[in-house]
Amino acid sequence: MSAIKEKLTLVLYDTGALFALVLFLTLNLFPTHLKSQNAEVEQEVYLIISSFNPDTKRSMDFINEFELALGTDYKDNAIVLIEDLGAKNFNEEAHLWKGRVASLLKKYEHKKLRAIIAIGQEAWAALLAQDTIPSGVPIFGEYISGNGIELPITSVDETWQPEWVNMSRKARRKANAGGILNHYVPRRNIDLILSFFPETKNIVFLSDNTYGGLSMKTLFKRDMNEVPNINYLFLDSRELHFNEILQSIKMLPQNTAMLIGTWRVNKDGQYFLGNSLEELISANPNLPVFTMSGTGLGSGAIGGYIPKYGLHAKRIVSLIEAYAKGDRDSVRFNTSGSSYQFDQRLLEKLKINKQMLPSESIIINAKDPRLAKYKKYLIAVSSVTVALAIFMITLFFMYSKNKRLRKYLEQNRQELIMAKERAEESDHLKSAFLANMSHEIRTPLNSIVGFSNLLISDDYTAEQRVEMNKVIAQNSELLLTLITDILDISGLETGKLNFVFRTVEVNSLCEQVLATTTHLRKASIDYRFEPTLESCEIYTDVHRLSQVLLNLLTNANKFTQQGEIVLKYELNGSHLLFSVSDTGSGIPKEQHKKLFERFGKLNTFSQGAGLGLAISKQIITNLGGRIWIDPEYSEGARFYFTHPILSKSDNKA
Repeated sequence: MSAIKEKLTLVLYDTGALFALVLFLTLNLFPTHLKSQNAEVEQEVYLIISSFNPDTKRSMDFINEFELALGTDYKDNAIVLIEDLGAKNFNEEAHLWKGRVASLLKKYEHKKLRAIIAIGQEAWAALLAQDTIPSGVPIFGEYISGNGIELPITSVDETWQPEWVNMSRKARRKANAGGILNHYVPRRNIDLILSFFPETKNIVFLSDNTYGGLSMKTLFKRDMNEVPNINYLFLDSRELHFNEILQSIKMLPQNTAMLIGTWRVNKDGQYFLGNSLEELISANPNLPVFTMSGTGLGSGAIGGYIPKYGLHAKRIVSLIEAYAKGDRDSVRFNTSGSSYQFDQRLLEKLKINKQMLPSESIIINAKDPRLAKYKKYLIAVSSVTVALAIFMITLFFMYSKNKRLRKYLEQNRQELIMAKERAEESDHLKSAFLANMSHEIRTPLNSIVGFSNLLISDDYTAEQRVEMNKVIAQNSELLLTLITDILDISGLETGKLNFVFRTVEVNSLCEQVLATTTHLRKASIDYRFEPTLESCEIYTDVHRLSQVLLNLLTNANKFTQQGEIVLKYELNGSHLLFSVSDTGSGIPKEQHKKLFERFGKLNTFSQGAGLGLAISKQIITNLGGRIWIDPEYSEGARFYFTHPILSKSDNKA
């Protein structure tokens, strides 16, 4: 950058320097626009066709390494695009794969394809099945094999058995083709089985409902005839369900060994569970199991001659670049190589000497020899580590215990403060209660005593005496109601008031309560009960629920001079919603909060101690509901309360 600045400084002295400066600034100020135009014209496509979901680990590992191998500059001139073939159930889908790939290629026929890469044997077989492949475009395969089969042109069933095809040879006839081939050799695995178990008379080959499973099966059939005096059996999930294969393995005769091909998809096109192969192998504990693909190694298979699987994205990128530079012969196939691989645990279990193994065999689950050498040191270090861990756990336990103790003491302190505040509040409430009671009890008693004394006198007429008796009766009833309310609210707060539950019919209960208030009715008011259900039963305390309804209806009657008082209920989920509405004087919103407080009288000149709504609230709470006043009702006052719909068994539970 400094060199460019020096050159610009020099050219400024030239008459054309101004034009050069403008051009330089334009290219640096607006590079994105220019590059995007060039990219749109020159951009080339690396098309990757994945057999399975490209988000799977194996596919994504290849794609990530492929992009990394291309380098950071390729994005300015090229793009990697990924298409999903969605291959799964061979029997039902294999005849569709060719058409799917043909549609994909048609989609890119006007793009500048630099290369087509197929991931997996399904995508590779479908690509090679095309009638034509874009001219001059090299094709490459990853996670593929030299052996394969021709794809069917119509749907097939389990009886369809194709012939083996040399896929690499077919690919070279189709186009400039290359890639890394996984090399499967059934004969070497058969020889391995016989070297370990010379008495073997039967070899059963296990495969699944995939392209790989069927292609391995055809390869195995081609090679098995080279070994005489051996009977060959096939357990194919294209033909048999899992339980049928399981039972077949249980019934296998002695001197039988099993060779695994692939095991991923069942007869119905569903993926096998992770432990299904272990379940099959454990069905016949005496059955020697080997693997041709690596499937089952580490979970029941002794070993096998297996390809060296791996990522080869860098190799494929180098072939693409060589092809682009004009070296057409650079595109070719290479094999990934193969090796004998064995499970150390099963070798020890079967007492197979390592001397019997082929040279350069790879052992998995093997014990590290360094463990034996440094065993004492490891034990010492482990002991110290365990001791430190115990010490740290002890410290943590003590710290946690102290923390809980401090929290407990703090809670007790807060509870003591709250208890003190409640005690003080209780004293205030007690004083307020005594003051209210002395006033509320004195008023009816004065009336009773005063009018009782007047009745003794002979100065009053018979009509006057009748009126006096009415006043005495009303105040006696008021005094009795007051004492009953005091006993009720005391029992509710101390929990000593018993609730007796039984099943009751709601319509009958409401009509009975409304009839009970007949003596309070005014001629100018319409009293109505509006049921919403023909019949409804609830499990409740009839006396306490009636008490709440009576309180609400009595209050409504007390403050309503004309209009109507309506009792109704409706079903609301798992509750009944009761309402008592009137067209009376109503209650100001600012006084709603005081309604359910003890002695919460809104009109000091009206009769009553102000305990009715407080008692009603506690009764409804004990019955499992809640009570409130409707703040939006403007024609008077409307109270709501809920009651759960419970059966007798529900209440006991």
